[in-house]
Amino acid sequence: MAEEDLTMPRKHEVAWRQWLRAHALLERKLDGDLRTEHGLNLLTYDALVQLSEAPERRLHMKDLAEALVYSTSGLTRIVDNLERSGFARREVDPNNRRATLVVLTDEGFATLEAAWRTHARGVRDHFTRHATVAQVTAIADVFRKVVNDLEPPRS
Repeated sequence: MAEEDLTMPRKHEVAWRQWLRAHALLERKLDGDLRTEHGLNLLTYDALVQLSEAPERRLHMKDLAEALVYSTSGLTRIVDNLERSGFARREVDPNNRRATLVVLTDEGFATLEAAWRTHARGVRDHFTRHATVAQVTAIADVFRKVVNDLEPPRS
């Protein structure tokens, strides 16, 4: 069997390495801003966003884990912290007593609203101002294809 050719065009390699570094730096900056100004980390912020956009501001644990691209077991710690902070609460699903819902509280929603400006400002200052509409469209198209390739089909 012939050895598989794994060479990558130089421009693709450069783009990949720049994306890795940019992602790490953006995540560190956005996370740091949220921690400094609101005492939240980026993962907590994302959890609040996911819950705020869900019907009735509630998601099953497994659906929140999927939205955050996190394991269900790892999500337990995140939800514990959300509960401790008063941002969310767990409820038993009345339609399936074995399933747990995570429900965004009014305090969690207010925290998200306060933190949103900080996050939006960071995204604008460190990402969107560097890209034209055409570039953003191309980036979105590429990453939509990556997500479609890697994300398991929804049941």
